This record gives sequence, C-alpha cells and structure tokens, in this order.
Amino acid sequence: MISRREFGLASAALACAPAHGVEGPASADARLGAPKTLNDAFGFTPPKSLAEWQARKALVREQVAVALGLWPLPEKSALNAVVHGKTEREGYTVEKVHFESTPGHVVTGNLYRPTAARTAGDGKRPGVLFAHGHWANGRLHDAGEPAAKAAVARGEESDLERGRFFMQALPVTLARLGFVVFQHDMVGYAESTAIPHILRSGVAHPDGFADVAGELRLQSLTGLQTWNSVRALDFLCSLPDVEPTRLGVTGASGGATQTLLLAAIDDRVQATFPAVMVSVGMQGGCVCENASHLRRGTGNVELAGLIAPRPVAMSGANDWTREVMTKGLPELRQLYKMHDAEENVAAKAWVQFPHNYGQPSREFMYAWFRKHLLNAPGPVAEAAFTPLPVAELKVFDATHPRPAGELGAKELRAALAKASDAQLAALPAAERAKVVAGALRALLGTAVPAVGAVTASGHAPTTTPAGLPVGTAASLGRTGTGESVPRVSHMPAGFDHATAVLWVHPDG
Repeated sequence: MISRREFGLASAALACAPAHGVEGPASADARLGAPKTLNDAFGFTPPKSLAEWQARKALVREQVAVALGLWPLPEKSALNAVVHGKTEREGYTVEKVHFESTPGHVVTGNLYRPTAARTAGDGKRPGVLFAHGHWANGRLHDAGEPAAKAAVARGEESDLERGRFFMQALPVTLARLGFVVFQHDMVGYAESTAIPHILRSGVAHPDGFADVAGELRLQSLTGLQTWNSVRALDFLCSLPDVEPTRLGVTGASGGATQTLLLAAIDDRVQATFPAVMVSVGMQGGCVCENASHLRRGTGNVELAGLIAPRPVAMSGANDWTREVMTKGLPELRQLYKMHDAEENVAAKAWVQFPHNYGQPSREFMYAWFRKHLLNAPGPVAEAAFTPLPVAELKVFDATHPRPAGELGAKELRAALAKASDAQLAALPAAERAKVVAGALRALLGTAVPAVGAVTASGHAPTTTPAGLPVGTAASLGRTGTGESVPRVSHMPAGFDHATAVLWVHPDG
C-alpha cells in the first residue's frame, strides 16, 4: 500500500496536472451536449433480435415505473366506488361514478353501458377506458357551434352534435357496439378539482405537484394520473358485466400519453389506440405528460413498442404526428414482426385535419377494438346521437356531494410519501435490494457495466514534476454510449496492481 506521503504527492500532482502538462483529452462525452427538449428528435431503432428487445423492454418499463413514482407499484386500497344516476338513451345508458384511487384522492367520470342484451356466453363485455386529453373541461367538453360548423365543413365530423360533443360521441358509439366504457377526468379537469392541473404563469402552482419537493420524491402529475388510470382499470374489472381479460384503452393527445403509459406498465390492457400523439417529434407539452427520467434515451415510438405484441393502432393529423406512417409505423412493424404479430400494429394519418379525435379516426378505432376485443372485424360507421346536456353528466349534486376528507396536494403528497416509505420498509431485505437496484438504474441512467463493456483510449506517458511517477492520460467509457470520462494514471515503478487509490477530481 502506498504511503501517506506518496498519496499526497500523487494527489498534488493530479490537482496541478494541467499546469504541468498531465492533461486528459478534451472530453467528447455525449452527455455534455445541449439538454434535450420535448421538441427534439426521438427516433426508435428496432433491436436486432427478440432477445435483445426483451432485455431492452425490461429496462425501459423499469425506467417508466420509477419515473412515475410507481416503483414498486403502490399497494391498492379499497376503491369505495359509488355509481348512481343512470340515464337511459337509445342503445346505451350513462351513469355517474366516483371512487378513491388512493385514500383521500377522488377520481370522477361517466360509465357508458350497452342496453342490448347478450344472447350468448356469460353476459360479460369488453371494457374500454377513455382518457379525454387536454380539451377544455375534458369529458364535459362542448366545442361550441362555430368550431362544430368548421369541423363539419372540412369533413372531420358529420353533424353539429358530433362536432360539439365528440367527447360523448366516442363512448356512446362504443357502448352501442357492445363495450362498457369508463371516461374518467384528468387531474384538475371537469370535476377533479382538489388538485390543479397546470402551472400558473409559468411558475409551479403552490397547490400542485410541479415543484422541487415533488421531483425529489418522484411525485408528479404524470404519475398521479397514471395511477388513477391503473385504478380505473380496477374499477372496470370490478363490474359484473365486464370481462377483465378484454380491456382496451384509448385517448387523444394528452389522453394518448396516458394510454401509452398505462399500457406500458399494466399488462391487463389488451388493445390500445393512442390518437394524435405517437411520433418521433414532440413528446407531450404538459407537466402531466413529462416526468423526470421518463423519456431519457427513449420516446413515444418506443413506448408504443412496449405494448408489443398486444394490438396498438395510432392516428395522425396535421400536427407533429403527420409523418407517423413513415416515421414510427415502419419501425414498430419491424418490432411486431419479431413477435409474429404484424397484424397487431397499424396507423393512419388524416393530414387534412388539425389536431383532433375526429370521426374518421374514431371509426378507425372502433373497427380496431371490435376486431381485437370482440373478434368482429370490419368497418364501423358512427351513427348520429343526441348528446346529454353537460349538467346531466356531472357526478356531484345536492344528493351526491363530494366525499368528505378529500385531500389537497400537500396532504395527498404527504400521505403518498408515508405509504411509500412504509411499503419499502416492510419488504424483505432481498426484495428491497432489488427495488433499490432498479431505482438506481433508472435514476442514474446506467448500471454497473460488465468488464468487456468498458472502453479505454490511452495516450503516451506524459512527463510529470520531478520525483513523481510517470502519468498517463486516457479516457474511459462504455461501448455504444458516447461516454468519455477523462482520467490520469500515476503508476510508480514496479507497481503490481494489487493496491490502488481512486481519487475523483471535483471538476469531474
């Protein structure tokens, strides 16, 4: 072992190295480039083999779960679901629902059911979760007459009713086709009012999730909404008329982001249709779509790939998804071909329309779900309907008030942190070690590399101050990562590699 004096001399030499010519190469580390934004390119290169993909898929799913604060998946509490206020219409019924995704946090929505009796089987039907996205008031959205007339004029909708109330047209049609549909509110939309959704004037809302304290606990609006979606599936599965092995999820824009994330971590989802979101370009412009660590080294095309070989179809419009059929779909087809499931991925873009979930893309989705969840292939034409007045869709009224004890953001975050700490502490030591290792992999974006994965580029020995060992400048990295960490080695004559001192310089 080297003496204190030798260590001190070596350290001093390393600290003074630049002044004496012992310098590593200028760092070309790929991680030192400009930060990546949501509007940069997020391409996806299919793996060379299914085995390679399975390993990659496990890492990305782990990363998604950690980023969402759902690693490990939280323990599920009682939903305490309340379903009331049934309204009967032509071919379907609408009910009002609220439940607790976690104690003190209320999820609200509408439940659409078919009225036609089943004539075969056990009477159970496939269930579909509908995430509404960032349209004003969400499931209660009314686009207004001018916007509806414009949609009809450009061929995006057939009539004013669908142009104004397309948020109702979708679950109504699915119910008429034989699906049980639950349309739930995003956090801060419609009747989900306990926690605000957006930033206020570009600054983190004091009553929300978008702040430093939340980031440090991996508590985010993205994670909370994903957990609400997991519990919404639990609610659907709890209904006596829903078949839990035939579940679909759809949504447009921010609702498509929810669709991707839910299907990525929950294998109960058997068919998906994320509309106007999947692309190699913009990845979602809201705090409810972007959590720290979520898209590091990945993007929405690969997130859609995590669903494979389960069916996924996508729509595009005159927005960032306009090229989905040439940038995204071909790569996903290669991936699905590895699974012998090419028929389980599809996409179509309507570039004549702006960002939308209009009637053509809805009809594409209906046919997709009928094929994969009802085994009934063929086109579907959406029929006209009479929308319910928005007031009749609202969950809470004088007879059914909001549940007592509903938590605001501060109280909910404290409760979530306490539950998470208790869950981790209760794990057996071996299981806890696995959880921590997975979290570190995701948070650091790396794992301890195998010996063969480490690369070293060396340089000729460099003259050092008199009396000190010769120094060698080099850089270290890992194959295929673009990493390049400079190092300087000092080895005295006769060094036997048995003992060494590693000193990390404060400048990196």
